Amino acid sequence: MITNRSSGKQGFAVAQAALDLGAQVTLVSSPAGLATPHGATRINVTTAAEMAEVVLAKCGAADVVIMAAAVADFRPSRCAPEKIKSTDRG
Repeated sequence: MITNRSSGKQGFAVAQAALDLGAQVTLVSSPAGLATPHGATRINVTTAAEMAEVVLAKCGAADVVIMAAAVADFRPSRCAPEKIKSTDRG
């Protein structure tokens, strides 16, 4: 699978909207270069497995859980540290 990383902008916008409506917000995010909405508690994670662990640990105390992450349902057997060059295999 070849993909790009999500920016996180949608999740941060949802968090801000919830704060604007008076909610207490815990934002679970990758270390995105976005400012944490004022008043939110932010927990940074680096993997989908870590995100699932944190969300499951926190959701029991929540009245509402909103999830906007583009998390994969599987993990590759190995990750390339940089772009993979095309090769002629014919």
